Amino acid sequence: MRWDRALYRDEEGAALIETTLVFTLLILMTLGTIDLARAFAQWNTAEKATQIGARAATITDLVAQELADFDCKNTSIELGMPCANGGTSFGTIICSGASSNCDNGNTFDTVAFNTILTRMQVVYPQLQASEVTVEYRDIGLGFAGREGPVPAVTVRLNNIQFNFIVLSSLLGLPTITMPDFRATLVGEDLTAAGA
Repeated sequence: MRWDRALYRDEEGAALIETTLVFTLLILMTLGTIDLARAFAQWNTAEKATQIGARAATITDLVAQELADFDCKNTSIELGMPCANGGTSFGTIICSGASSNCDNGNTFDTVAFNTILTRMQVVYPQLQASEVTVEYRDIGLGFAGREGPVPAVTVRLNNIQFNFIVLSSLLGLPTITMPDFRATLVGEDLTAAGA
């Protein structure tokens, strides 16, 4: 009985147990911080790729081919008059990389889209065409008789997935879908395919 009491009062291993518990928590916090830093890095990379995509979309060929022939001239506006003075509008045209299709009867220019995508992939290599959308919105800029429109061009990334490596395996965190990333610029220097 005497040795049971001695063993019960012995505290020599307590420091080792405390150190093990603290060290385990410290490692978990460090690896979790690395996972969160990776998430922020991917967030920033996707945002920068969106900005580069918007810039590329405003200086290259139009993804919506028929938009190159748009002229806001109609019976109420003469040549040289600003489109904002009652010219014809093309509205909004959305070209999706997921479906390789543009709405409102416009033809999807794969070469022009891939030019934009390739520039974005320089910054964000894992970016897929299905995650990119190019939108042209008529904002009334330009003038009647000008060759081509002056739209607001928005490049959007959607359904970007992020997978936690450490936190997923240790805590079971699922893959998350990041919110959409958007960048818009005015397309003053748009070119028509073949021009």
